[in-house]
Amino acid sequence: MDDPRADTAGQFSLQMQKLLLQHCLAAWPRRGRTLLEINCGGGDFLPLLWECGFDMTATESNPDLRAEAGRMADRAEVLAATDDHLPFDDAEFDWVVLHLVSPGAQSARAAMTEALRVASAGVALTFWNAASLPFMLHCITGRKQPWHGPAFCWWQMWRALRSLAAGSISGASVLAGPQGTWNAACGLSRCNRVLPWLPMGAWGIIRIDLNKSRPVTPLPLRLGRRRMRRPEPAMECGHKSQARAVNTER
Repeated sequence: MDDPRADTAGQFSLQMQKLLLQHCLAAWPRRGRTLLEINCGGGDFLPLLWECGFDMTATESNPDLRAEAGRMADRAEVLAATDDHLPFDDAEFDWVVLHLVSPGAQSARAAMTEALRVASAGVALTFWNAASLPFMLHCITGRKQPWHGPAFCWWQMWRALRSLAAGSISGASVLAGPQGTWNAACGLSRCNRVLPWLPMGAWGIIRIDLNKSRPVTPLPLRLGRRRMRRPEPAMECGHKSQARAVNTER
């Protein structure tokens, strides 16, 4: 796949992707929180995530891309790992951003399972949307140029993420217009901006905020006051009727 920054459309689409990522992660607390970016590629999003205030760690299996992302070594630790087998403990990170880069629903599900395993608070899933107008036009026109990456059906990814974990789920997308409008100089470029909750853009994010397990507190035992015996003197022995009988005999 060509470098997305090599042409004007690539620069524009990357800028829109950054805006969407910033929009979708705005609700996540940052100070003192750890974030893992899986399949970070050449590190295009690492500066943005670091500037947001997260304690950054990233993984990338491609050695060339990992070396390019190494320019952020002073701000983020970049490790070699595949998205379906991460060298981390369960719930080691607060947040996880997973970029789907391997084609196929099974590969995507395996990557999501690993991302949810190492996350304790939430996961953001990014991918190219096969249910978008730009991708459909690309398939119809039969262009010789390859698409920007593996494409996945939005609703299939939504259902898969929902089935793997419980939590609050939301989504948004960008780049809803044809690729000819992916240019800041184009008058129709505004249609490519962030679309909250609308899965019509070519690049989308689905975010799930995980439900934290809470300890069960038993309900207090409720006793009716009338059923409780009145306290008796500490020095008194036996039943009150017996004490009165002794006094009578005397």
